[in-house]
Amino acid sequence: MSFKSILKYVFCMVLIFSAYAFAAHRFEKRKVKDVTISFANDNALFISEKNVNKLLIQNVDSIQSVAVENLDLNKGELRIVENAMVRGAEISVSLDGSVKVVVEQRSPIARLMSPSQMYLDVDNELMPLSQEHTAFVPLVFGYKDSLKNSLFKLVNFINEDEFLKPAVTQISFDKKGEVSLEIRAHDYEVLWGEVDDLDHKAMNYKGFIAKMEKDNRLNQVKTIDLRYKNQVVSIKK
Repeated sequence: MSFKSILKYVFCMVLIFSAYAFAAHRFEKRKVKDVTISFANDNALFISEKNVNKLLIQNVDSIQSVAVENLDLNKGELRIVENAMVRGAEISVSLDGSVKVVVEQRSPIARLMSPSQMYLDVDNELMPLSQEHTAFVPLVFGYKDSLKNSLFKLVNFINEDEFLKPAVTQISFDKKGEVSLEIRAHDYEVLWGEVDDLDHKAMNYKGFIAKMEKDNRLNQVKTIDLRYKNQVVSIKK
């Protein structure tokens, strides 16, 4: 290879490395272009986009003033997940500097009407009320920590039943831990008893309601007692 050819080769390599270094320098100096916040379960927002953005930017005025290379995605996700309304979060950044945040909120299934009101969520964990949104879930009275697993079992059973889910508005525990239910659009009380034999009690309840509706006598019922295994006891008004 001639000296001239070697010189051309060296010159080309210098150009390539210079271009790479310039591109790398520009890449490192990229600012965040924009931020898109979305919710995996956006039917009800228990935390606002504004508050998610505050958790994301932390101590700076705007995330768009931050260089992309200085973004710590893991720390950003952890800050968001630490919020009591958030179940999970995922942050990604594209080559052009666009930041995408996907937030999964916690999902309440019951509202505990104790002195310090709380929700019970889909993971059987307690969560605080939200200032952004009120969940339309059954109200629970007489709750104590020892009843949490029983409540979780009962509410999940109700939510999986197409007949019970839209009907049950209130769950009450007595001192023995036995349950009574209040039903939407009716003024009768359902004495459910212990949180056991759920399928059988639900079957008895549905059968009794069907019979009363057929006879046009449901408005005469004050109490429906499901505590006895092979029968339904009804008290008239």
